[in-house]
Amino acid sequence: MSRAPKRSPAPLALVALLAVVVAAVLPALAQQAKLTVDDDCTVFAFSPSGDRIVYASRQISNESVAKGKKMLVEHDDIWRVTIDGHKKRLLEGKKLVKSPVPVSFQIQAIRIAPDDRHMTVQMITRALVPNPEGASSGKVQSGELTDLMDGEGKEINVEGTNPKNSAIFGATNAVWLADGQTVVYLTQPKDSLLYKIAYVRPEGGTGGAILPDRYFAAVAWSPAHNAGAAIERDKNLGGPIRLVWIDLIHKTERTLATLAGYNGHLTVSHSGKQIAYFRDGNTIEIRSVADPEKITSFKVAFGRYEWSADDTHLLLKRGPNDQTDQLLWISLPSGTFDYAFHGLIYHDFHVSPDGRWVAVTEPGKQILKLFPTP
Repeated sequence: MSRAPKRSPAPLALVALLAVVVAAVLPALAQQAKLTVDDDCTVFAFSPSGDRIVYASRQISNESVAKGKKMLVEHDDIWRVTIDGHKKRLLEGKKLVKSPVPVSFQIQAIRIAPDDRHMTVQMITRALVPNPEGASSGKVQSGELTDLMDGEGKEINVEGTNPKNSAIFGATNAVWLADGQTVVYLTQPKDSLLYKIAYVRPEGGTGGAILPDRYFAAVAWSPAHNAGAAIERDKNLGGPIRLVWIDLIHKTERTLATLAGYNGHLTVSHSGKQIAYFRDGNTIEIRSVADPEKITSFKVAFGRYEWSADDTHLLLKRGPNDQTDQLLWISLPSGTFDYAFHGLIYHDFHVSPDGRWVAVTEPGKQILKLFPTP
């Protein structure tokens, strides 16, 4: 009676190799994106429901400036994509500006209103200054503005402007409030490092300053609550550093605390109940709006971060905003952290307001990818 030959144990080297392969494959499988947008997505924003993303796609062309001379001109497009991958172009950038001389604009931020029917588009513009005869003088003039649009990319004019205009010149960090009628934004007085807060209601053509005698180093909006947190300073940057809570509808403020230090990245959680900021270069401090003396602090590398939908985590990208780096999930209130997406590096990111998704853009050509939140 013959016997089947015995199988010798697999060599240790083969077992080790299989372990390495499995360790490499499993993260790759876990990294399968729900959505990939193969455009140069320079900036993007989630809808309040988290089921759509609006993004700007860089478009650069050569335009004639004078006889035999050309200029590189940027006219960014705006697109909307659903989680299921259905895309629609909301704005063709080259049709936005009508000018006898070349005008270039680069979209810096898109912010979608709580009602999901309005958005603000912040951009930097560069234009050749025209001569009295209408031709270009050869000088370039730069500026900053925010354009008001509806959810389909149609411009919303401010009543009473002549000619009618949807742009707020010099406005930054503009958002629509929950009433769907009011836009709040920041302006920077000439020769000042601080900001003022202003508002406009396009339908009625009304607007003006909010807390006109106050100066702010930073403001973080909570548009769903018609409110915001701010770092208030004296005009000459002297005196205490005050953390304040602002009611943007009634135009009132409440001092929450006097801070020992402030180093940037002021934020308000989705619930509107917590405020976070970097106290110094490696310490995040979190305060409750209702009980601002209740403080949580922990050490972490400086960078840009966003809140999870349930206020229990922060997602942080280390380093300057324009720098590519790893993402970290920070657990609250302990401050312990884990690398997100197996330590891969990304250019930018956003967490969806409903907490289900994290969208990232890759280094180089900023391809957008969407992943489920762990």
